[in-house]
Amino acid sequence: MAAARTRRTADSPRSTQYPSGTESPDTRSSKVGFLALTVLRRYRIPIHCLCALALAFYVVTVAATTPNRGDTVTRLLSHSVKPLQMSLHALGAAMRNLQLNYVAFKDLWNENRALKEQIAALEAERNRLFEAKLANDRLTELLEIRTRILRESVAATVISNSPSSWFRTITVDKGIGAGIHQGMAVITPKGVVGKVVSVEEDTAKVMLLTDHKSGLDIITQRTRVRGIVSGSVDGEPIVKYMGRNEDVRPGDRLITSGLDGTFPKGLLVGTIVDIADDGPGLFRRVRVALAVDPLVMEEVLFISDKPRPAVSSALREDGQKTPPATP
Repeated sequence: MAAARTRRTADSPRSTQYPSGTESPDTRSSKVGFLALTVLRRYRIPIHCLCALALAFYVVTVAATTPNRGDTVTRLLSHSVKPLQMSLHALGAAMRNLQLNYVAFKDLWNENRALKEQIAALEAERNRLFEAKLANDRLTELLEIRTRILRESVAATVISNSPSSWFRTITVDKGIGAGIHQGMAVITPKGVVGKVVSVEEDTAKVMLLTDHKSGLDIITQRTRVRGIVSGSVDGEPIVKYMGRNEDVRPGDRLITSGLDGTFPKGLLVGTIVDIADDGPGLFRRVRVALAVDPLVMEEVLFISDKPRPAVSSALREDGQKTPPATP
């Protein structure tokens, strides 16, 4: 029995006995590894930077000492960094293109804004010149008709229209100071406008032919039939006192007769547009389209009943002035 106990003791593995308070080598190595991992995790960024600096220092040293011979580490590093370098180069090129495109777009935007401002200024200047040309044309027409009429005349500008439908008048910017007086005839190059009804020092009021109180002696240019052009309450001009047997038709032109002593003979008044037999008594109702639209007038000419003074001197063929011959 003692032999069997001795045999079991010999066959069983020997257990290692360590003094109390000491650790086995496996335990110490595991603690050291854990501590190293902790340090690497905590200081991984500085460690990576140091490794990168060391690698860069090595590459620079090798390149400086042996510039014509490549090192294995250098070649591996070049191959590994090449994709990153290409990506960075492409990114840099894209950023440069973006910057250039932005600068070009900003320049184009500034140029476009400057061109738009220039176009607006040129358009305003063109409009101003066009308005000046139109005003010059109108004044030229007034001057031409002024030279044809052998009476004293004054040009003026319309400054307002009467808003009332009962009194159809206009106001001009000249009055007594310019020689305008009540009863003067008012015309434009297109035809008759009306008559002066009131005058102030610097303004004058003109009653239009469309006013229901107006009346102008006229004749038809084709058949010389007489009548009176007047306005109506509804603002539609008509011809009064045209008999049913008179030879008139739509399209006939109406001119001043010159018999009222205010308007010269032969000025255009309007055109007959419609003739109806429903007029009062022996007369027909004749509708007229006036030659001058009172809503679009800008300049008018006032004609006096006084004749224009004769020229005191004449020009000879050689250009010298000679006094007129005395009777």
